[in-house]
Amino acid sequence: MVKVSGIGLRFVAVILSGTVLPLAAGMAQTQPGFDETEAARQKRLLEEQERAGSASQEVLPAAEDISYADVLKDPDNVDLNFRYAKAQVARGNVRGAASTLERILLVTPDLPQIRLMYAIVLFRLDNIDEAEREFNALKELNMAASLEAEIDRFLGAIKKRRQTTTARVQVAVGVKRDSNVNAGPRSGQALGAGLLFAPTGRARKQDDFAALGVITADVTQDLGHQAPDKFLFSATYFHNEQMSIDQQDLQSGSASVALRLNYENFMMTPKLSYTTLRLSREKFYTSWGADVQFDRRNVLPNFGGIDGHFRLGVKDERFRVISENALGPERDGQRVEAEFGLKKQINPTHSLSGAALYTRKLPYDKSFNGFRGHKVSLQHTWLLGEGQFLLTGLEYATNLYKEPDPSVTAFQTRHDTQVRFRVTYGAPLGNFLSEAHFGTEASKKYYDFLKDWTWTVTGEVLDQGSNLPNFSYQNRRAQTMLTRSWDF
Repeated sequence: MVKVSGIGLRFVAVILSGTVLPLAAGMAQTQPGFDETEAARQKRLLEEQERAGSASQEVLPAAEDISYADVLKDPDNVDLNFRYAKAQVARGNVRGAASTLERILLVTPDLPQIRLMYAIVLFRLDNIDEAEREFNALKELNMAASLEAEIDRFLGAIKKRRQTTTARVQVAVGVKRDSNVNAGPRSGQALGAGLLFAPTGRARKQDDFAALGVITADVTQDLGHQAPDKFLFSATYFHNEQMSIDQQDLQSGSASVALRLNYENFMMTPKLSYTTLRLSREKFYTSWGADVQFDRRNVLPNFGGIDGHFRLGVKDERFRVISENALGPERDGQRVEAEFGLKKQINPTHSLSGAALYTRKLPYDKSFNGFRGHKVSLQHTWLLGEGQFLLTGLEYATNLYKEPDPSVTAFQTRHDTQVRFRVTYGAPLGNFLSEAHFGTEASKKYYDFLKDWTWTVTGEVLDQGSNLPNFSYQNRRAQTMLTRSWDF
């Protein structure tokens, strides 16, 4: 009887405080507006976009399907050989394309278009010295300003690859709209101490706009070993400012140090990290973590060039009491993760990656906040050329909690399933601007500043089901951002 009355008093206190829906300590981790992983997820999305945009700029124009048999019919036809080299690149046979281009240049060494393609192929093969010689030779020729700018871009990339210390700063700003920013239950009902009721006030489903900002600084130091081992430092600040629902404002800072060690058959990256998060202007969450990741190229040689990775990590998580969530410390504990992933480059413009993640939450105090989680994810990257890309991602996750949370119900153990679908289109802002529209030389400085920003548009649907109505909800998000990086 004492236990029941304690639960009842707790429920009454929560009702009187006005925080009807967040009465369950675990509710905070499901809400899209202040999930402690949201900042890290935004950073990963920006990294994926940056890699896709850079790779898409290096994609050569699509080529017709020409075979070696076609070349043998007219082996001295330079145009046919050049088209064949482009077809080889389109099929992913970059080394074969290099051999074809070398054969052409032996006969006709003064064709700028072929020498440019040959230099780009050498760059993609990581033959930096020869690529640099080809690009420098091309600069001596008369060519369009756009081609000169392209050559300068590659020469700049080669110079940065040779630096022992490199730094990159990335800035992203944008806006988003969530249809259910506070994860209001889809049924319009919730459980509290075993009683079913209709949430009121801000515990009900709410939509809102938010301004987003992310700034990341990365420093890489070559350790001077024979193998290209590196020291890595990274720091990120993430800001989510809601337009109407200030309780969902989020600020997060994180920092990490890592070593990237290269061995004969794999690469190992041990890392230490720290994260702090403020919710509604109050410090809510901190964590210290350590993980190690192993990467190996061609991990499945019988299936044609599939790369793989394995990551194992542990994190100490601490929550504080804040005005919006008095039960945060009940979630203190360790989070253990193990992840395995594969990536396949289907052709130069399409790649497919997938991962499986196992999570175990081990609370220090309240065992009902412990859970086992499983997540599988799949992502397709489509390089559209000229810096454009399309990212499509699908995730499915399940979380099975250890035992019932008495503040919700003493009879049912929480079990959630989650599906997330996301599509992102991105392109350099310069694709949509014309230098001629900026008129004067002074105005063209604005064009030079704007053209290197990447514009992205993202649509996302998050659907979470649960055997408890409190945690069953759907959120639809529309987001657009501008991103730019500076290398030093």
